[in-house]
Amino acid sequence: MRHLYLFLFVLPFTIYSQETDFNNFKTTKAVGEPPSIFTASFQERVEDRKGKITEVSDEHIDNYAMRTTYSLNNILKTGYVLYGDPMTLYIQKIAANLLKNEPSLKDELQFYVIKNNITNALCTDPGVIFITTGLIAQVENEAQLAYIIAHEIVHYQEKHIQKSFTFANETDYDARSSYQEMVVLSKEHEFEADVKALKLYHAAGYSEKEINTVFDVLMYSYLTFDEIEIDSTFFEDPNTYIPRSYFPEKANPILAFEDYDDSKSTHPNIRKRKDAIAAELRKYDHWKDNKNFISLEEFNHVQNIARFETLRENVILANYLEALYEVYILEKQFPNNTYLQTMKAVVWSKMNQTSLSGKKNTFLKNAKEKEGSISVLYELFKNFSRKELAILTVRQLEDIHQNNPTSEYIEELRNETFKSLAHLRRFEINRLEKISFNDALELRENVDTTTISDTVDIEGETKYDRIRRIRAAQSSSQSLAELVDENFADFLLHDLVANRTFNDLYEEEKKSIEEAKKEEEEEEIKKKKGPELEGDIILLNPYLIASHRTRGFDLENTLTFHSMISESFEEQIAGRELHNISVAYSNQFTTERYNEASILTDYVLQIVQSENTDFKFINVDREELSDIVSLHNNPYLLLISGRAKRLSRTKNSLTANIQYIELATGKVVDQSYYSVGLKIRKASVGGLVFQALSKF
Repeated sequence: MRHLYLFLFVLPFTIYSQETDFNNFKTTKAVGEPPSIFTASFQERVEDRKGKITEVSDEHIDNYAMRTTYSLNNILKTGYVLYGDPMTLYIQKIAANLLKNEPSLKDELQFYVIKNNITNALCTDPGVIFITTGLIAQVENEAQLAYIIAHEIVHYQEKHIQKSFTFANETDYDARSSYQEMVVLSKEHEFEADVKALKLYHAAGYSEKEINTVFDVLMYSYLTFDEIEIDSTFFEDPNTYIPRSYFPEKANPILAFEDYDDSKSTHPNIRKRKDAIAAELRKYDHWKDNKNFISLEEFNHVQNIARFETLRENVILANYLEALYEVYILEKQFPNNTYLQTMKAVVWSKMNQTSLSGKKNTFLKNAKEKEGSISVLYELFKNFSRKELAILTVRQLEDIHQNNPTSEYIEELRNETFKSLAHLRRFEINRLEKISFNDALELRENVDTTTISDTVDIEGETKYDRIRRIRAAQSSSQSLAELVDENFADFLLHDLVANRTFNDLYEEEKKSIEEAKKEEEEEEIKKKKGPELEGDIILLNPYLIASHRTRGFDLENTLTFHSMISESFEEQIAGRELHNISVAYSNQFTTERYNEASILTDYVLQIVQSENTDFKFINVDREELSDIVSLHNNPYLLLISGRAKRLSRTKNSLTANIQYIELATGKVVDQSYYSVGLKIRKASVGGLVFQALSKF
């Protein structure tokens, strides 16, 4: 019997305890009973909104309620919104302090943390305010967070979202549109929120000195959450020799300035905001000097969680050098941390796979625009050749393994990097040096210089004899390669040259590559026939869009598309087990399923980001995914991306891309395309579902 498990998926786009185990960190999950915004139906929430809209004209109220609810759903359906976790509980405590004199307003608002690296906070019209992990990672204290939360509360209090709807109403919407894109706040609204936030902030007892720093946090938020100079400890073994010529002379300067051109921005520039707030600050007296009402220990704890989440997201998004730099920063505070060591191994492995696939530029994009210490990394890695990066990766993974000998995952990653060398052209282990670069250099310096002088005349010596003698002098007595910068990589694996595991895995992979070439033709024949899949199906909620030839994005038909495809799946798998956790529409929603959907969303995002089809897939959430796989029988992810178009009065089209991913390996085992010249109706959508299930 086959089973179909329905999970929510949209592509983009524990109670607080000081006992969080950062050594074995796992991504933060939602905890406890789900809030009603996750379980109430779409129509219920639309109807609830209609009676509370006062700043939108009657003719637009239905449209406004539908679109804002749909956009809020898109935020909730990512699986990244948290509740009941330490970060969200901390934010809710700050909000409670700000609203201690506003009980009715407090009852209207909800506060959640969302896992996202952008330094941001977002107010939605239903009174749901989101704070990103990226923002928590950047601020210095509770007071700075409090001012930003107060700013968002004012947006709700003054109905800025409703007032901005007319301004945004003339633009074309898209199913991918973010809440910010749909509701464009004006500079006047931002100034008003800055000013009126002071009332809540002052009444709560926070320090006025932190307000200007909030604007600095926002101005420099494009930089990593800390700025630390990179030194020799960046590499696992400080004795690892990297030529000085590969490093830039200095880091790129940090160029952000306050009085930038804001003519094309919805927000006024930092200088204008600081000037405006300075005048308002003088209207308040009896300022307190509190940076933290909640314990500093709790702030530090929550911020560390946010920073670990920031690292994890950068790995998922293939921002590998940002991730390496963040590991480097965090290891100053968490030395010998197993999770950080594992993430370091994962990042090096993924970078190496990408480089060997000929896609190194994908993680070096915008290198010239990088500022501060991280620019050093971009310049350094830009200078590494494919071979140098591959060998350096083996060096790093071996050192990480030596520091973490009991970690099976790190050992597995190390072994995969051993194999990766077989994918280098014109590479042979026997050409690697058996001595380190520094040791070879020391040996050369200890040799009697009179025996290698290039000024000695030897009777009968030809020009080419002399050249060979001089070049030999550039090597040591125990090395074959010249001791010059471009040969540094040949000396990096001196301790592995005679290692049996290293040699065996390398030779095994070479044979595997040769066998794979012979099997390619047979595989192509199999692909044309299409595989038959045996196992459970996990359907991540399809990404569906309906559009009209003149009106663009069609929200009503998009919702119909979603409804019909759900009904069709239920009909075509009648008698089989169905697990439905459609996040924003289902009263069957559970926190457990929501957390699983979040892990799977990130899993698919990693596959989308992957450029390494010739290598074993590396998953950030290896243990969590393994738990999900163990619950099912040989599960496959089924991904559907569909689009319905009204082309003219008489012409319609409904198309979809269908993909099947083996959950245990991350391999896309098959894909197909569906196309009919019909509008959204039972037959056309049913045909799509039938084709999707036909592989099983």
